[in-house]
Amino acid sequence: MTVLRGPRGFGKTTALVEWLTGEDDGVPTVYVPLDEGSRLAPGFWATLRAALTAADLDGYDSREAEDDADRAAVLGALLRHEEPLRLIVDNYHEAGHLDGRSEIDDELLELVRSSAALELVVSTRSLRALETTGALSVDLTVVRPADLAMQAEDVLALAQRHGVTMTVDEAAELAMELGGWPAAVRTCVAAAVVGGHQAAVDPGTVDGFIEALLADVRSTALREFLMRTAIPDEFSAAAARAIVPDGTALRELRNLRVGGLLRERETVDGLRYAYPPAIRDALRRVSLELHPHLEREVHIALMALAAQEEGPVGVLRHAVRAQEWDTALRIIEEEWSTLLTQHPHRLIELAGAFPREIADGDPRLQVIRRHLPRMAPSAETEVSEWTPTGAHFVDAAVRQRWQEMQETTDEVHILIQSGLAAVFAGEQEAAAYAFERVRDHGVRHDDRTARLLGIGGMLTAKTFHGETDLALRLLEDEELADVIAGGDDDEVSRLVRVGGRIMRAIATIDGMRPEVHEAVADIVEPGRRDELWALAIHARGLYASVYGTPEDQARAVGQLRAALRHLEPGGIAESTIGTQLVELLVAGGMVDVAEQVLDRLVDGFVSSSTRAYLLHAQGREQEAIDVAARDLGDRRMTARSRLINELIIAAALFRLGQGTAARRRFARGVRIAYETGQRRPFALISPEIFGALAGNDPELLALRPLPSTTEAQRTQPLPSAPAVPSELSARELQVLAALQDSAGPAGVAAALGMSVNTAKTHLRHVYRKLGASSRDEALVLSRGLGGERR
Repeated sequence: MTVLRGPRGFGKTTALVEWLTGEDDGVPTVYVPLDEGSRLAPGFWATLRAALTAADLDGYDSREAEDDADRAAVLGALLRHEEPLRLIVDNYHEAGHLDGRSEIDDELLELVRSSAALELVVSTRSLRALETTGALSVDLTVVRPADLAMQAEDVLALAQRHGVTMTVDEAAELAMELGGWPAAVRTCVAAAVVGGHQAAVDPGTVDGFIEALLADVRSTALREFLMRTAIPDEFSAAAARAIVPDGTALRELRNLRVGGLLRERETVDGLRYAYPPAIRDALRRVSLELHPHLEREVHIALMALAAQEEGPVGVLRHAVRAQEWDTALRIIEEEWSTLLTQHPHRLIELAGAFPREIADGDPRLQVIRRHLPRMAPSAETEVSEWTPTGAHFVDAAVRQRWQEMQETTDEVHILIQSGLAAVFAGEQEAAAYAFERVRDHGVRHDDRTARLLGIGGMLTAKTFHGETDLALRLLEDEELADVIAGGDDDEVSRLVRVGGRIMRAIATIDGMRPEVHEAVADIVEPGRRDELWALAIHARGLYASVYGTPEDQARAVGQLRAALRHLEPGGIAESTIGTQLVELLVAGGMVDVAEQVLDRLVDGFVSSSTRAYLLHAQGREQEAIDVAARDLGDRRMTARSRLINELIIAAALFRLGQGTAARRRFARGVRIAYETGQRRPFALISPEIFGALAGNDPELLALRPLPSTTEAQRTQPLPSAPAVPSELSARELQVLAALQDSAGPAGVAAALGMSVNTAKTHLRHVYRKLGASSRDEALVLSRGLGGERR
């Protein structure tokens, strides 16, 4: 038995004709095309009986059967026929379509089982029990839609026969767009012949083909399914149930899939179904012309499902396509951080679909259009892997500003939110861009809040990214320095002061600057246990890793463990705290515990340097090299992590006896250190390896400004303030020079062109660093320090 199954226009009849034309085996053949008269069982048997009578086959006595029922006559005659016979039933989907299909399938299947001489061939558009049950008991060959579909070589041969010029690529494109649908392909090639142009998908031609297809579909449920499921690009079984809610969705989905009209593909989210592109486009055009409301209905129905399957971006996509603009704007507002960091390219695309009058009046859409293309990663695949973090610590600081403006969402506010979202997504370049726009606004409009939050955000982004020299240069801004030192006490100033001191501490630790001890001592721990609080803990952990005694490091481990319990899982803050904890555990010899902690963190560019560090500590040098090298090309990797990775590779190569290669990698790390000001990572490799790689070069040895052995350093307690006078910055030296000719802050301010408050701030720093309590004492001590420098 042979079954040819495929939708209308898939060339089943053509295949039969070609096969019979080429077949010359002498077996008598009876061809029976069915029509609407066979939709009831009696009509089917009558049609079959008439065909056998016309064939006048041996063993069939029409007079004997004349008074018998058609079914009994047909079955009796075929069972008595002992000679080979080929019976071809075309359009078998009509057989018993309205009533009796199961009985017809069972009777024919029993006939094939009982008659060794009968060869049955059926051509059908639908899956029948004749095929499914028959496979269990008879020798069955099934020609499926995929077997009947035209491939590129078939399209090319067809075009050549009609004198149409076509390349292999063009033939493959046409076959793909139409799903290899033979009738559609032939129609497009014929249109090219008539029009004298290249063979390609002709929308008008395909639309006409689809109109005929829909008119030919007798099932109202199937027609509705076709029109509705062509609206989305692709759909799941759950989506089909949502947009075709009459309970027939799964049945029609099965019919179309086995019929070859739907493509099926496996995704990480399960099976997805789609029509061939040109067929889907034609279905959409025809159905929307007939039912203009259909697209909106379908996308509204899909919004609830998208919330479960795709998250906010899916809901937004369907809201935009349904032109539910209020809903779409609400989703953008409520899910801003998620959409901005995890779906920036889709957000840009969807924002472009809003009507101009809406886009011009909404600040978030304006930020998307004006700024997001500059902030988004270059490739859509390079999106954040982190759980978005709500910047709760900013809300209180900025609330008063926007209440006074009687506006809750201006463009500057949204840029601040965007910058913070980018910081906690690991997109520091994007964050720096957003905060620079905020600062620019503050400068142009004399807006102190925008200036402070802008430069504070830039400081955060540069510090996070490990650009130490740039971060320390930003800290020289007079207005920022004044606030950090303890200037005004409004909400914004308090936020900038707390955050700025934490960033200053991290930057000075990264750079191993002389003022690091004072910077760490100046950290003010935030009252709320959020991401900002965790960063303060992180700063102290970084400090302990380089300058702390074993007791200090153990205390930092406890603080970091406590911080992890308060952070949202899956966020970049958790990975930052977790990797610092791992580093301290390794330093304390608890390598196994460190590995357990690291295994619970998100595996990505933040943790790869720590993974390499751990493997190096375990003596697994080649694995350490492989992990360290893996993410070095990630543009999001911080300068801090890049330097650690380069140094771990160098140290691992040195241990493997590859000294020349180790020095080359060490040189790459040195370049990163000079470019960024990073120094702390040099303290993470053993003093012996560092000494061997640095040699006797004083400049290279200066990259690790620690005592010659770690043990000697760690015999000193962790200081809460500088043990010796810290080096004065260039600006502070200028303040000292001005102080010689001035009686106090007012004179210094006038001499240097700064505010009195800023002069007071610098003088406090100078007095503290020198250990002085008065102007005269400071001048005496500064002369002493000057002599030491000389």
